[in-house]
Amino acid sequence: NPGSVGQPRDGDPTASWLELDTDAGLATWRRAAYDVDSVRREMIDAGLPGRLVERLAVGL
Repeated sequence: NPGSVGQPRDGDPTASWLELDTDAGLATWRRAAYDVDSVRREMIDAGLPGRLVERLAVGL
């Protein structure tokens, strides 16, 4: 399952996934924005490590 929601490594914090259309023989990367700041606040409140919280913001 290529893609990432929450643990990006490509410098872009949006959610990403690969959509595969086997009938047409097409593969298309998709992206969708989500409320990263809200998720980061929830992670901080849950006591998760700072490095994980920051990864969402910068996408690395």
